[in-house]
Amino acid sequence: MTWQPRFAFRAGGEPLPKERPRATKTGRSFTPKRTRDAEKRVLTAFRAAYPDAEPLTGRLLVEARFYRATRRGVDADNLAKLAMDALNGVAFVDDEQIEKFIVERHYGAGDRARTEVRIYEKDSPA
Repeated sequence: MTWQPRFAFRAGGEPLPKERPRATKTGRSFTPKRTRDAEKRVLTAFRAAYPDAEPLTGRLLVEARFYRATRRGVDADNLAKLAMDALNGVAFVDDEQIEKFIVERHYGAGDRARTEVRIYEKDSPA
């Protein structure tokens, strides 16, 4: 079995970590606006590159590279969580399909801050 490239795209802007849901005084929970906006940026970049894409259904390998402008420490898994949540149901049916995940975090990108994602699908045995 081999991994076949399916999607590769770049979303400009500072990669942000997924924030925890917030709760109102009435107990209703919501996703912070900053997180919603960052997810929309990733989704918009994917849709621009693949406007007619159907969600992948097989086992996946995902490579995500985050180029941050600042050295402010953020957890790599929270950066990845935001990108995968943005693509869930769009690039793939569910993030449960991800069999292998490679995440890299780079600093000092300045005005070239961005998120790069490559998604591969596993071939079925012949």
